[in-house]
Amino acid sequence: MINFPFLKKLSLFCVSISADLFPRLLSGCHALESLYMTNVRAVGCIRLRSPTIRTIIFRHSYGETAELIIEDAPRLVRLLVPYCERKDSVTIRVIRAPNLQILGPFFVVVSKLLLYQGVSLVSSTNSMPTLKVLALKSSEQKLHAVLNILRWFPCLEKLCVIFHTNREMNDENEPQYDPLHPIECLETHLKKVVFKSFEGYAKQVDFARFFVLNAKVLDKIEFEVKNHYSSGTVASKHKLLQVENRASREARFEFRTISY
Repeated sequence: MINFPFLKKLSLFCVSISADLFPRLLSGCHALESLYMTNVRAVGCIRLRSPTIRTIIFRHSYGETAELIIEDAPRLVRLLVPYCERKDSVTIRVIRAPNLQILGPFFVVVSKLLLYQGVSLVSSTNSMPTLKVLALKSSEQKLHAVLNILRWFPCLEKLCVIFHTNREMNDENEPQYDPLHPIECLETHLKKVVFKSFEGYAKQVDFARFFVLNAKVLDKIEFEVKNHYSSGTVASKHKLLQVENRASREARFEFRTISY
C-alpha cells in the first residue's frame, strides 16, 4: 500500500517507474497539489489522475520521446513544460482538466510538442476556452504561426513571447494570418503581452506592432531588454510601434532592463 495522506508537493528526478505503479503512487497522495517530474521514464506513457493536483511541471530528457496523459485533474490550473527544446518530441494529452489556465512555454513551429484535448489535437475547432495565460518561444519571423496558435485559446488574457534566434530561414510553408477572420482573444480578452529577450530588431518590432495595432482590449505591453533604454530610444521605439495608432487607447508600454 502507498499512502501519503498529507503530502502536498512531490518531485521525481531521474526515476524509472512502471506504468501501473505511477497511478497507484498518485492515488495514495490524497492532498497532493504540486507534481514536478524531470527525466521520469515509464513503459509506454505516463498517465495521471488526481482530484487535488493544481500544478504539473513536466521536464524530460533531451532528445527523447515522452508522453503525458492527463486523464482526470479537475483542479489542475498550471501545466508547465520548461526546457522543451526544438529536437524534443513531447505529446501531452489533456482528457479532462476543466480548470486549466496556464500553459507553456513551448516552441511555436519547430517543437514536436503535440497538445491534445480529448482525442483530437487542440485547434481553432477544438479550442481551450479555460486557458488564460500562455508562454511561447518564437523567432521574430513566426508571427503568423503564433497568431494561428492564439486561435486555440479564445479567452486568453496574458501572452508571453520569448524571442530566440531563428535558424529556420525558409518560411514558405508558414500559414498566413487572415484578417477577414479575426482572432477572438485579440478582440475581447487579451490584456497583457510580455516580450522577453527583446533586442529591437526590425522583425521584432514588426512582431510587436501587430499586437499594438490589433489587440483591442490591451492594458499593457512589457518589453524586457538587455540594455537600458534612454528616453530618446523609448520615444523612437514608440514611433516604430505606431503607439499613436494603437487599437486599445488604454494600452501602456513599459521597457524593463533585465540582467541575463
